[in-house]
Amino acid sequence: MARQYSLKSFLRQAPNTLLQRYLALRGVATDLPWNALKESDVDLVLRVINGSPESVRREVEADFRDVYRVADEGGAKTIIEEGRHPHHGVELAEVLGGMGSHMERALWAFLEHPRVFEVARRFHYADSLTRWRKRVDLPPAEAATDAETADRLGKAISDYYREKEGRGHACQVDHYARVSRLYWFVYPADYATGTLVFTDDSKLENQTQRPAFEVIFVYSAEEGSLDTWGRGDKETLQHLQGMFASIVLGVELGPGKPKSPVYSLGGLLDRDFPLPLEPEDGVEEVCVRRLRLRVQGGGSRRVTLEADTRGDPSAVYRLLDDVLAGHRLTREQLQVASVSFGLVFSDDGPRGPRRLVFDVSHPDSCSLRHEPSHDVAKALLKRWGIDVSGCSGDGTPGSGSGPQHTLRV
Repeated sequence: MARQYSLKSFLRQAPNTLLQRYLALRGVATDLPWNALKESDVDLVLRVINGSPESVRREVEADFRDVYRVADEGGAKTIIEEGRHPHHGVELAEVLGGMGSHMERALWAFLEHPRVFEVARRFHYADSLTRWRKRVDLPPAEAATDAETADRLGKAISDYYREKEGRGHACQVDHYARVSRLYWFVYPADYATGTLVFTDDSKLENQTQRPAFEVIFVYSAEEGSLDTWGRGDKETLQHLQGMFASIVLGVELGPGKPKSPVYSLGGLLDRDFPLPLEPEDGVEEVCVRRLRLRVQGGGSRRVTLEADTRGDPSAVYRLLDDVLAGHRLTREQLQVASVSFGLVFSDDGPRGPRRLVFDVSHPDSCSLRHEPSHDVAKALLKRWGIDVSGCSGDGTPGSGSGPQHTLRV
């Protein structure tokens, strides 16, 4: 369940020493008796913030929301990872490890290393996204990462959205290296909207704003892969991938489908399909929770099977047997379109056994993110022969060779 931000909850979790430092930078609460305040005494701080000018309150709330979103285990690890990049050259593991909460770690990084925090915040946001569109047919190519290339990409995406949807009249492109991957964050302008806002003198007025929406590319030369995230249909994302490949990589992909699927799901019709686990995986149980099947020659006919697998990991397959027994269908008529997996990890979390549920769809869609437990699941998909990216047409692994990059802008 997603955590919900509230200002009062944030103030309760953030240490007073860091709150005092931050608010002093905004010229807020400078005369509060901070030495006499207990960590739980937030009402006075809340009243002072709420009594500040509207423009100041907006800035404070925006910063606190950014900090709150990074205040978890994944956020702390991403801050440490980004600090180690040669562009920053700071080792933060020991100092962050000695702090008492993720909120303290995130707010301290925001104050002490704002550039590290900002890049880590973007990575952490990208890690939280699902439903990436993946291509694995890219030829080896070195990405162009100069300012002119970024401008060309921004203009191409801007022109595309202006012609297709009537938006995108402005566009900003930022890119960063992360281990062996390049992340490109593209921000085209969205449609103008009228919003009721309060001015600094507490008057309500309608202001026209032009927000931005996001398109994110993650390129791995090592894997020959390109992950793309954005709101739009498959055709739109394919066009965006083609523009990125042409401008940044100097290769022409066109809007066609990938040459080969990323995920091969056919074997999962068999309840005995092997899903082996090793002790080093840290996973003690895996099961198929849901199967979405396509009936061959049946037009748009679909069959979705879902069952409670607690105590019976084969419950979905028992249900499949019942369906086949009661209908004029055979296994040979069925294709697996999508699978929902459930993992139970060996170590417990704060609320009991750690669990992960994720979906994989043919040919190239997956709900896994870039987080430690999700990385375990990605490795398992490769071991099980479900993730066939990086394989040749006969299923043998490809070379996966390619240059690595360490760019920062």
